Amino acid sequence: MNKTIHLDIYTPTGKYLSTEVDFIKVTSSVAVLGILPGHAPLVTTLEICKLTLRSNSKDSVYAIGGGVLNIKKDRSVVMLLNSIERSDEIDFKRASDAKARAEERLNARHEELDITRAKAALSRALNRLSLKDE
Repeated sequence: MNKTIHLDIYTPTGKYLSTEVDFIKVTSSVAVLGILPGHAPLVTTLEICKLTLRSNSKDSVYAIGGGVLNIKKDRSVVMLLNSIERSDEIDFKRASDAKARAEERLNARHEELDITRAKAALSRALNRLSLKDE
């Protein structure tokens, strides 16, 4: 059995990452998933969440903006993500400003406010800020 997982990550702008990993941790729409080599095939949607990739006992942490996960029959994994940022790529000042704007919009409750969009913006900002000490 393979001791690693081949992982391909795509965003709307193209391929973000193609690598071998030992472990993947991500939140689907129904549960937190821990994916090891040999995992059964699965297709699920992903939440706005923290993505952890472990390779050679070293974790890399990312903020993702939701998407789709496909564990294929050959046990490789493909993620189609709305967005992804590695923890050291995040502009925390910008994330903090985005959080404040989203909270302000939700508190103001203007008639033309798209509540779903505002809640998603808040969720993305909070997710980014949660990686500040990673």
